[in-house]
Amino acid sequence: MKCLKGILCQCLVLMLWVALTQAAGEKEAIPVIEVERPTYDFHQVTQGEVVKHDFRVFNRGNAPLEIKNVKPG
Repeated sequence: MKCLKGILCQCLVLMLWVALTQAAGEKEAIPVIEVERPTYDFHQVTQGEVVKHDFRVFNRGNAPLEIKNVKPG
């Protein structure tokens, strides 16, 4: 009877260990967008003048980041 309790206890500990290691290793894959400077002031612009600015965008997540639509503010 002591042997059976020992085996059951070891199995329980092993199952708990497996469950905890799997839960810790399974993080949801999500993209996380980060814009270095999200706003930029062009100051005064005359009509018809072409202005340009590059925004640095980073993906800090662990899944591909897809930018499907961009609108000026």
